[in-house]
Amino acid sequence: MFIIPWSEGMTGNGTSRLHIRTAAERDVDRLAEYFAALSFSSRHNRFMGTVSDFSRIAFDCLVRNRKPDRFTLIAEMQHDAREAVIGEACYAVDNHTGLGEFAISVCDGWQNRGLGSALLSALQSRAVSLGYFGLFGETFKTNDQMKSLARKAGFAVARSDDWRVIRFDKRLLDPPRDVAGARRPAPSLWGPRA
Repeated sequence: MFIIPWSEGMTGNGTSRLHIRTAAERDVDRLAEYFAALSFSSRHNRFMGTVSDFSRIAFDCLVRNRKPDRFTLIAEMQHDAREAVIGEACYAVDNHTGLGEFAISVCDGWQNRGLGSALLSALQSRAVSLGYFGLFGETFKTNDQMKSLARKAGFAVARSDDWRVIRFDKRLLDPPRDVAGARRPAPSLWGPRA
């Protein structure tokens, strides 16, 4: 679990606590509720399209696709012994290249308060600790918040095969000499695009 050092300043009250941890199967319902509570715009940006079966998406993230090369982090706000998911970040690695695709979202009330940066930092730390070499992500060209977050975190912006999106990449570790370029694409965290 990652305890966010600035949580007290963000909550403004001593009874609340913010932390980031690896999600588990017991979090499926709470993650589904979180996805459902996102605004249409935030959900559209996170999933790069319209989605509606939040229970299935949460189940896929935390149960069906649970493998050593995939993980989901959740940011939780604990207030008066009750916890609410306020952000999440997912990562899926291609073991042949050591590169991973990530996706991230923050609930609307917590956007522009540093939580996205904290989630991305925790995700990068976790990826490095597991020996993964780099991260990449894609977002719509119109998603200025994600583009800004990626640039601030040191990601290089690149062209995507999809004209609607941009790609950003960041090397976390130097790969061993026997790992050459991409042999197969990393699994998508968004599913098919319309």
